[in-house]
Amino acid sequence: MFAAVADMAQGVGQWRTSYKLGLQDIELRYKRSLLGPFWISAALVCTILALAYVFSGVFHADFLTYISFIGAGLLTWQLVLSLVTEACMAVTEHAQYLQNVRLPLTVIAGRIAFRNAIVFAHNFVAVVGLLLIFGVHPTPMIIYALPGAALTLLFGYLLCMMLGPICARFRDVPMVIGSAMQVIFFLTPIFWMPEGNSNHPAFITANPFYHFIELVRKPMLGSLPTDLDWQASLISCAVVGVLSLVSVALTRKRLTLWL
Repeated sequence: MFAAVADMAQGVGQWRTSYKLGLQDIELRYKRSLLGPFWISAALVCTILALAYVFSGVFHADFLTYISFIGAGLLTWQLVLSLVTEACMAVTEHAQYLQNVRLPLTVIAGRIAFRNAIVFAHNFVAVVGLLLIFGVHPTPMIIYALPGAALTLLFGYLLCMMLGPICARFRDVPMVIGSAMQVIFFLTPIFWMPEGNSNHPAFITANPFYHFIELVRKPMLGSLPTDLDWQASLISCAVVGVLSLVSVALTRKRLTLWL
């Protein structure tokens, strides 16, 4: 266990390597592209407009209120989904690195977190710009969305170290998680609004992804996240952090045998 902690601490000290690798991923993925990472933002904006146009009529909701709700929700959900999906592939996608050099999992996790942070920053600007076009002016509360996004990225960072080795050993796990995330998307208030501010059904309050979304969405809509949102998100990070430590301790010596 102590060896795993030392291994993870060594990777944290190499955060510059993670940052440069994450930045390189963005540059290579959109090399010679006209819009670069803003292609993802353009797709997100189109999705928000389409869903807002359709479902504001279905739910008989005010269009401006609904486009703000779904825009902030999809913005955060895309970050969460990307972190979970890439966490599953964290080890298998870095097989060549792990087989040839000693690379702590924390470096890989940092790489994934940094590149998702860059994409989120582009998407955040695009969604805020979209809301401004429709006359929805963000309040000063929007600054509190940044700590929420940072905590979500920390959750994804820890998730990489927990799920990466497991998914490398059991190759069916990524498909199970992918299917589960599709179900969670429909159970999470992203394109549908929960009624009232309290007494939510258990499948909402017990959903950690809902609380991560609220940490970003509520400040973008002009209010502060509740204490429950922060508590649930911090507990989720703590639990995943402990599990990631166990995962690294149990798999660090066998990881290359599974690649």
